[in-house]
Amino acid sequence: MTASLSDVAKRARTSITTVSRVLSGSGHPVASATRKRVIAAADELAFKPNALARALAKQRTQTIGIIIGDITDPYFAEIARGVEDTAGPLGYLTIVCNADRNPATELAYFRMLQEHYAAGVLFAGGIFPDLPEANALKEATESAAASGARIVCLADRGTKEVPVIAVDERAALYDLTEHLIRLGHSRIAFVEGPKGLSTSMLRRAGFLQAMVDAGLDSSLRFSGGFGVESGRTAVNAILTQPLPDAIIAATDETAVGALMALRSAGVRVPQDVSVAGVDDSRYSQIMDLTTVRIPTYDLGTLAVRYILSPDNTLLKNQTYLSHTIIQRMTTDRTLRTAKKKQTTPTGSK
Repeated sequence: MTASLSDVAKRARTSITTVSRVLSGSGHPVASATRKRVIAAADELAFKPNALARALAKQRTQTIGIIIGDITDPYFAEIARGVEDTAGPLGYLTIVCNADRNPATELAYFRMLQEHYAAGVLFAGGIFPDLPEANALKEATESAAASGARIVCLADRGTKEVPVIAVDERAALYDLTEHLIRLGHSRIAFVEGPKGLSTSMLRRAGFLQAMVDAGLDSSLRFSGGFGVESGRTAVNAILTQPLPDAIIAATDETAVGALMALRSAGVRVPQDVSVAGVDDSRYSQIMDLTTVRIPTYDLGTLAVRYILSPDNTLLKNQTYLSHTIIQRMTTDRTLRTAKKKQTTPTGSK
């Protein structure tokens, strides 16, 4: 039978309160001889302190909560893996909460994690800022952070006083669009993310700015989402018009949907049209898709290091990790250039 505090107190000939103070590492003064008896008694009885009891006493459990937008999305899965791989070896349990990008659900999970004294809470993904529930969530997180709670946003959600570890989504799409323009593409279509989502707006802004800076028409935009089916639907609309030089999708999953629809329609990639996505998920690696590598795993690991750091000033208010353009087989300069030469009238320069 497992020994209790009472058993240790009897063996050490002292009170339960004194045993608790010694074994919890409390700074309350205890006589040296008494301390030695308590430690010896605990060793003899193989006493193991109750982790939950200790956590409740400190109002901090060894758990880290991560609230994600979609548990089936590889983007969030990779972040969660980074969190768990970092927290687990340090003795912390990761609790993954799927909120379906709903601010009301996020708020409910946030309150539950607070009530269970989570060591920290991570918000992964963007937010729909215009929804009424978003303001209540913003106020709750700002209030908790001001009271000392460890909270990190893994996307810019417009929450003051809450540290942000993220990627510059606008810059990522700007750089990807610029990359395709340098490959010789000028008529570029963009499949947007969910309407009203902060991440979608930032990615769209990056695409628009790159097109404007290059003096190109940026109006070839199609509503979509972050899933495969969104890519299929957008391509069906794209195919009712003259084929663009390239298609950029807001995520890799959407780009994969676009690829599948193009191939079903007999459109060659990249010979007829180039396709690119965002995230560098496993989807993009399997499909050999040109993309922007977002360091999702690193977002998770860095967030845990902040949560568990004894110094709450370790992290600046905003920390942006770098992104990388990954050129693969769905975009190609040589094939695009060759196609243009074939359509150049005889005698033209």
